[in-house]
This record gives sequence, structure tokens and C-alpha cells, in this order.
Amino acid sequence: MHEEKLLPWRWAILVGMTILLVSLQFAFIIPGGAAMLVMQEYQCEPMAFSMIMSIPYFSGVLLCIAGGVLADRIGLGKVFLVAFVIAALGALGRCLAVDYGTLFVASFFMGTGVAALNANSAKLLRMWFPGTANSFAMGVYTAGMSGGAALAIYVGSHLPEIHQAWWISFGLIVVGLVVWFAVYRKHPDEHCANEPVGQMLREVLRDRNVWVIGIVAFLVFGMTNVNGSYMVPAVTALMGDPAAAPIAGDLSTINTVITCIASMLMPVVFAKAFKNLRAPFVICLAVTGITFAVTFFIPYGVWTWVAYLVILPVFMAAVMPFTKMLPTLIPNIKPEHYGVVGGIQATFQNVGMFLIASYVVSPLAIAFTGATDGVAYYEGVYVGVGVVCAVAIVSLFLFPNVRSSVAGKIADDQARAEGPSAREIAADDAEGILEGEHL
Repeated sequence: MHEEKLLPWRWAILVGMTILLVSLQFAFIIPGGAAMLVMQEYQCEPMAFSMIMSIPYFSGVLLCIAGGVLADRIGLGKVFLVAFVIAALGALGRCLAVDYGTLFVASFFMGTGVAALNANSAKLLRMWFPGTANSFAMGVYTAGMSGGAALAIYVGSHLPEIHQAWWISFGLIVVGLVVWFAVYRKHPDEHCANEPVGQMLREVLRDRNVWVIGIVAFLVFGMTNVNGSYMVPAVTALMGDPAAAPIAGDLSTINTVITCIASMLMPVVFAKAFKNLRAPFVICLAVTGITFAVTFFIPYGVWTWVAYLVILPVFMAAVMPFTKMLPTLIPNIKPEHYGVVGGIQATFQNVGMFLIASYVVSPLAIAFTGATDGVAYYEGVYVGVGVVCAVAIVSLFLFPNVRSSVAGKIADDQARAEGPSAREIAADDAEGILEGEHL
């Protein structure tokens, strides 16, 4: 029976990729913390500014599939090297930008790093964390998104000059690159696909489950991005005092920190409590959607803090690692195709983050409420978030009820490979992985 290797270096790999994600996400989000400085320096209106915020994700739309395909064909190390160096050069270009056009182009190229990382995160963690610790590892990795964003908003809002933000971003990316290439090792079981790219893509794209988990990523990450985009102004409007924005900012920062911690722990808790993923996934999405949908109809007070510091960090935090684990949990996907599947899913993820907040939820909120700001508008926005959660729940029933952990998936794969008589052995093997892999 094939035994998956548990190599000690896996924790260094996890730390390296998380630090790199934090640095890249920081670079993406810091303009949001220094929005007025950006608009003043580059003489751009809010719509043009929003394009600076979203263009790195759009480059991910264009490049994620290529990043996944190339990783499957030539290996993770080569793809990461090229993508991360281009991202660093983009960050350097932003430091030197003297006009809006240069800033826009540089920001586009910064997206290559996250495109490669998000496309191949499931593949990378599946190789290094083959047991239940995969849930924890994916939680740590996705926490990097929230952690980088929180740090960027805080730093950006305290800087007197925008070029300081660009140089700090570039410096952090360089630190992230140094850490990553210091710790990166090729896993001994990493194998490149031998079939032609066209044949590999046809095989993957014929699997409807690949498309469905892409839709899940589109909805889940689009939903979380709505909250990240609107939380501070929405809570400020609910408080009824523009001068209270710093309190809303503090609430947002604390929420993000708790979310980071919860995203590491909750997937592990749910993996131990549930054999399959659909039930905890539905619970988390339902609680998240209902909480968002009702919060802005209740006057600011204790409930607001309970919602953002207790309920949402626990339940919303779990849905991101759940989603990112799906490429390695759906049936009939070859390990050498995890990169292209992750690339397809990451493409949908980036489209959701690019479109849902600004081009779906906000316009619909304006259409239904007739308001462009204030409590009524944000009521519409967060009811829209609840609707996105409801649609995401429906999408979970379009693919099989997969295992809640990679350990369970390993047992299923072994049982299918060895026949019905091996099911009991495979179940015992999964139990051993559950008990023997320590966080």
C-alpha cells in the first residue's frame, strides 16, 4: 500500500508561502489605506483609483490557468521563480511611477505572483500535507490574505506620502522572496505531466466538477471581498457619525486578526467533527449570509461587535480554506493535474473578487434602495452578500459530497484502486493518518 511521506520541511514551506502571500496581498491593498494620497498624487478619480485596486486581480484572471498548466508541465519551482520575479519588478516599477499609466501597468504585473501562488497552493499543500493537517495548512495560507490586507490598511492610513507605501511594499515582497527561495524544496513525489498540454486541458475541462468548484470560488471569494471593501464605511454609516470612522477601522482590524486565527483553527475543528465537507460548508455559509443580512437592520451596539468579532470570524473564516482545498478533494483528478485544476479555480476566484463587489452587489443595492450611501445603501449591499451566500450553498450540491480532509480522500482513492475488499483497510489507514499526524 502506498504511504504518503510526511517530511519535516513541510512547515518551512508553509511559513514561506504564507509570508510571500502576506507581502503580495499587502502590496495589492495598501492603496486602499492611502486612497486619498493615491488620487491626489496621480490626479485620478475614484473609478480610476478602483482600477488600480482591482487590476492585480484581473491579471490573475488572465494568468492563473497558464500558471497551473506550466506548474504541472515543468514544475512548481520554475513557475514560481519567473512569476515572483515579475511581481517584484512590477512593485519596483510602481515605486518609480510618475504618472497614472505607469502605475496601472506596474500594478498589473504585480498580479503574476499571486496568480501563480493561488493556482498552485492546493497542489503544493496537498503534496507536503497529505493528512488532516492539510486543513490547518490551508487555513494558515488563506489567513495570509486577511493578514496582509489588515496590515496594509493600517500602514497605508498612517503614511504621509504615497511613495513610502510603494517602497515599503517592494521591500516586503523582496523579504518574502528571500524567505521563500531560502526554504523552498522540490517534494520528492512531485511529478510533471507527460501528456501534451492540449490533451491535459481537454481531460480536465471535460470534468464538470472542475467547473463547479470554480463557481464556488467565484461566489465565496466575491462574497468575502464585498465585506473587505465595504466594512469600514458601512459600520461608520451605521454608527451615524463620520467622526467615528476610526472606531469602525479598529473593529475592522480586530475582525481581521480574529479571522486570521479562526481560519487556521476552524477547518481542523470541522474536519474532525464532520466526515464530509458539505454539511460544515453549508452551515458556515448560511450563518455568514444570515448574519450579514440582518446586521445593518439592527441599530449599532453590542450586536454589531458580536457579529464582527464572534460570529463572522468563526464561520466566514472557514469558507476560504474549504474552497481552496476543493481541487485536491474532488474525485477523479490526477495529482499531476492539480495545478491546472487549481489554476481554473483561481481564475474564477479572481473574477469573483474583481466583479461581485463593484459590478454586481453594489449596482443592485443602488437599484433596489435608490441610495448610493448611508445605512439604506449598506443594508442593500449586505442583503446582497446574503444572497451570494445562498447561491453558493446551492452550488455545493452540484458536485459530490467530498471528504472534509485529505486523509479521507486518500482512503477513498486507495479503496477504489484496491477494490471493495480493501475498503476496511483504507478506512483504518485514514484513521491512522487522523491520529498520527500532529499539528
